[in-house]
Amino acid sequence: MAAMAVTAGLALATLGACTTAGSSADTASDPKSVAAGGDTTVSPLPPGKYKTLPQPCTAVDLDTLKGLVPGAKDYAGAESLTYDTDRRVGCSWHTDAVAGAASRTLSVDFERAVSYDPNVSDEVQAETDFERRAANASIPPVAPGSTPTTPASPTATATGTDPSTGQSAGTGSDGSSPDLLPRRLTDLGNGGFINDVLKTSANGPKRSVTVVFRTANVVVSVTYAATEPRGSAPATSADLQKGARDVAGELERKVEG
Repeated sequence: MAAMAVTAGLALATLGACTTAGSSADTASDPKSVAAGGDTTVSPLPPGKYKTLPQPCTAVDLDTLKGLVPGAKDYAGAESLTYDTDRRVGCSWHTDAVAGAASRTLSVDFERAVSYDPNVSDEVQAETDFERRAANASIPPVAPGSTPTTPASPTATATGTDPSTGQSAGTGSDGSSPDLLPRRLTDLGNGGFINDVLKTSANGPKRSVTVVFRTANVVVSVTYAATEPRGSAPATSADLQKGARDVAGELERKVEG
């Protein structure tokens, strides 16, 4: 009987030792594990600056919406379908569809980056996401040691770049003013870019201007598009670029506020 008790005690001791060893190994492999002493949780990198996102359909001022999207049926906007509103939200507005008439569409999108790599911060992840969008739009990269320039006020029509094809989307009447070409912007958040795409179809010319910028761990995009009736000249690049940039400025204030 005594021998059986000793054997059982040894088995329990061995099991306890194995369990403890397993817990230590699991903890050591977890970068967010409890520090030595068991009192403090190790957080290798701080979370991103922004923990929430603005309400997208109230992020643009009503007067701005009426000026950019005249004749919209509902200025309350249509909220984008997303599956995690803590991470991504959006909204859009458009003029009432009337056959043979010009139309305007405005859409906004906010995406909050969250890194799941313990060695990459949320802000670095947001910067990576932003640069990926810039590359997809064929925006020229910033050369090391240089600073991208931002024109004070665009004044002419430009050639846009279609990110889906990488080809020129149209030529402006002024011979493609460099002030309006797809380019980097330095006056929005931690950096931005603007892309101007012109496409023609049987329904008429459509110009879309997109502004994307990053502020800390949030990437914001604005797309302002105009479709003109068949046989009409396309919307002026300068007007659409100004509208998109004005909205981007409002959204920057909403995020940072």
